[in-house]
Amino acid sequence: MKKNPEHKWLNLLKIDPLPKLVEEAPLPVRYHTVQRFLPKEKERLERLHQELQDYKPRLKLIRSQQPDGFWPLQHNFPLEEQQKAYQFLQQIKNMGQLLAWGCSREEPAVQRGIIALLKSQKPDGKFPLMLHHQGMTLWLLVQYGLTGNPFVEKGFRWLIKRQRPDGGWISPTMLPEDASPKTAKSGIWTTLIVCQALNSHSRLRQSEAAERASNFILENYLQPNHTTFFPEPDAWNHLYTEYTDNGMFRGGTLRFVEALIPNRQSHEHPNFKKAIKWLCEQQLPTGLFPAIAGKSQGGDYTVTLRLLTVLNELNKAGTF
Repeated sequence: MKKNPEHKWLNLLKIDPLPKLVEEAPLPVRYHTVQRFLPKEKERLERLHQELQDYKPRLKLIRSQQPDGFWPLQHNFPLEEQQKAYQFLQQIKNMGQLLAWGCSREEPAVQRGIIALLKSQKPDGKFPLMLHHQGMTLWLLVQYGLTGNPFVEKGFRWLIKRQRPDGGWISPTMLPEDASPKTAKSGIWTTLIVCQALNSHSRLRQSEAAERASNFILENYLQPNHTTFFPEPDAWNHLYTEYTDNGMFRGGTLRFVEALIPNRQSHEHPNFKKAIKWLCEQQLPTGLFPAIAGKSQGGDYTVTLRLLTVLNELNKAGTF
């Protein structure tokens, strides 16, 4: 594969991982790699797109969707509120998975899934579960092209009203028993998820709320979280995401830089530069990047694609 002169950011890495992603990665990663980095290879892109239509995991998930847009739960819960909460959690996991498998808003399954998500919203804009679930839901809806949708905008307004004086957010139920919601510092990972949603929104990324959220996570980079949401000190090393109850909120330092990419002022912050440098240093001899820095040896194709996307976006922004 010829080196594209536009990919100057590859100079930051010891090994060019693009050939490995294009030739060896799972089908969805190959598709997204060609789509993002080799868009002129139209025949290859079309072939991969066609192959994705028949990708068995994707077909299985789409076929298991109910007519109302939700997916059936494996267990029934005695309380209706609990049933609705688990139904919603499963919905955002599956909608995230479909996005990763190359599905767009044009797909009938995605359309049904979006309608089901929006029907779960309360009149004041709140979605079920906690603040990080609200942030994830809004981020997903933006990825599916719903910026400006009245229900989505209402959801963002609900979130912004709950921003705390320190610029962050906290779900009180995630605090230790001896902590006071009034005086406790905002949750780092909760704020990171909300910040990513705000910065993904073409208008709100310019808002004071997004600026304050970005500053909060910049100042708390590498700090351990004091809530029950990823309190382990090595949470920043968990670069992977997966479509499980907690796995979809993982991403560590990689998610930190992904959340801040649209906020160009953040690129000059020492902690942002430190994070980019550290990420580049994690490249393995295979050319790939690990799922968990310092632990994984084989490398993770999706983590590698996400990191290359970050470097490409920074290059477009003129950061280097």
